[in-house]
Amino acid sequence: MGTVWDRTLDVIRGRMAILAGIALATVYVPGLLEPAYAALTGQPGGTGAAQGVIGIVSAVLTIIGVLAMTAVATDPAVDGAQGLRLGAARLGPALANLIVLVIAFGVLFLPSIVALFAAGATVSAAGTVDVANAASGMLAASALLMVVALIVLLWFSARLVPLFAVIVNERRGLGAIARSVALSRGSALRLLGVMILFGIVLLVVMAAVGSVTGVIARLLLGGEAEAMVTLIVSLFVTLVTAAGTVVQTVFYAQFYAAALARDEAAAQLA
Repeated sequence: MGTVWDRTLDVIRGRMAILAGIALATVYVPGLLEPAYAALTGQPGGTGAAQGVIGIVSAVLTIIGVLAMTAVATDPAVDGAQGLRLGAARLGPALANLIVLVIAFGVLFLPSIVALFAAGATVSAAGTVDVANAASGMLAASALLMVVALIVLLWFSARLVPLFAVIVNERRGLGAIARSVALSRGSALRLLGVMILFGIVLLVVMAAVGSVTGVIARLLLGGEAEAMVTLIVSLFVTLVTAAGTVVQTVFYAQFYAAALARDEAAAQLA
């Protein structure tokens, strides 16, 4: 992992301008669309059909951006424009893989949900789950199944680290999932540790940036302009998110390159 991190930093230093340009266009600007719309219309964030469409568009652009940055990080000959073209061209296979994974992960949590309602849990009109009258034995079983599902989810997520690199570089469709799992063999625990550490650091930085900018914005604008405060906070928090996306994407791409080299070396020795 140390070598992968060193290569990640080398790629970021050497291709910073290209990666930053892609992240700006596909992660940062799309990430600001929803808070900007809320500030202009006065609607709360996440409500309304228009914001639903904005969310979908932002997600699609982010996926294209991650695919593009993956291409740039794995092939020194690929520039920003080529990376974006590759990202757009591989969007279909990426979405297909993500849909399959969402369905699979949903099925993974199904036993816990079934046990929860078998225990007597109910759902209120507001969408909250009430377990006040649930049977304690089945409720404990549901919680245990949930923990097991989360562990499996985390482990499998680590095995999927090379997924987008496989989709971009090997032009695979749904077979990219199996290929990703094969490339990450023997590295799941280390990858999981990196993912958790990175997530914690990113959340702490985002929380700190959001808190500081939120306090300053409220002092300057007052408590009446909450939508504008949210937009100002988003300007800085989304910047952190975009930077984190660049680092994570390049790391995943470099892990793919290292795993590929390892397998090719093993094949030559066999």
